[in-house]
Amino acid sequence: MAALEKNPVLNPLTLRNTVGGELADIFEARGIEKFEELVGVKKLRSKERLSNKVILKAAKLLDTPDIVECLTNLQKEYLEEKPRYMANYTQAKKTYSKLKKVLPLLRGEFTEGYDILDDIFDFFGVDSENEIFETSEKQATLFRTQNKMEVDPINLHAWLHRGELDFYALNLLDYDEAKLIRWIEGREWMAHIEDVDYFKSLPVILSHFGVGLVFVPSLPKTVYGAIRWINNKPLIQISDRGHDLISCWFTLFHEFGHAIKHKNVEIYEGGINESKVNQNKREKEANKFANEYLFNGDSLRKAVFDRKRIGQFMSANSLAEEFSVKPIFASYWLLKAQYAPAFQRRIQIDFTSQYQ
Repeated sequence: MAALEKNPVLNPLTLRNTVGGELADIFEARGIEKFEELVGVKKLRSKERLSNKVILKAAKLLDTPDIVECLTNLQKEYLEEKPRYMANYTQAKKTYSKLKKVLPLLRGEFTEGYDILDDIFDFFGVDSENEIFETSEKQATLFRTQNKMEVDPINLHAWLHRGELDFYALNLLDYDEAKLIRWIEGREWMAHIEDVDYFKSLPVILSHFGVGLVFVPSLPKTVYGAIRWINNKPLIQISDRGHDLISCWFTLFHEFGHAIKHKNVEIYEGGINESKVNQNKREKEANKFANEYLFNGDSLRKAVFDRKRIGQFMSANSLAEEFSVKPIFASYWLLKAQYAPAFQRRIQIDFTSQYQ
């Protein structure tokens, strides 16, 4: 059954027969028609409670005296357990309301659960919501130590977990840092810097170097990117937060910097190229790495912010010629500086198509 055809949360009482439903099944199995008229109970199947008089009448009609004890015990057990079932159902609905925001990341792969909440548990690989919440908070704690930003723990956990699932599906070769560096230094990628399709093909290219690059659609209050190390291979994960191709390029090269300079360090990027005051040593090094390859150093950034401060006119084309970069790279810093952003060129990108 497809996920969208399921109940978000299945009421467990629907899986149990009421005493009325059990009795109706018995009448139907015996081929007795109009049994509701015979016992004097309308909508018998929905009844959770039957009087002793009705149960005795049913036993007489069925000529089965033993059924009295059976139906009485079934009714007693159902009514005793109903409050617990309903409490669990109410809690499950609350859990679903907290977790349903991760549904786009299930990507139609998790459909074996008895309801959509169960599919979400399957996605996370857990049996209970407590496991999700505990792991989410641990990851959020690590994020907060690295970034001075608000984070949604569930979204962060789901986003990172989706990346892990996609990483394992790559079946990567061993990591070869030398090959990665040669590819970066070769600058073949520079000719395709404005090509969205080329950027989306990078996971295949980088897989030849043992680098796991995965793209996961952005979720609110999560990250621009992250790098983790699994089996001594870097997992570089990038979101389409902002839907800006050049920002994705910067995030990628920023993570390359971490991969090469900060081996086996797990890093979540709450912001990219933010104020230097809020950057630690590793972030400064990763930014410097990205700036060198994409912007020929930090001079372009400094010029944009300095000239904005003194009111000097700038254009992407003039800056590109002056600093020997592509105009779209100049636009990147003009947008960062909020200098006439409506006139700066952007190339849109999103990663949702692979999840549809």
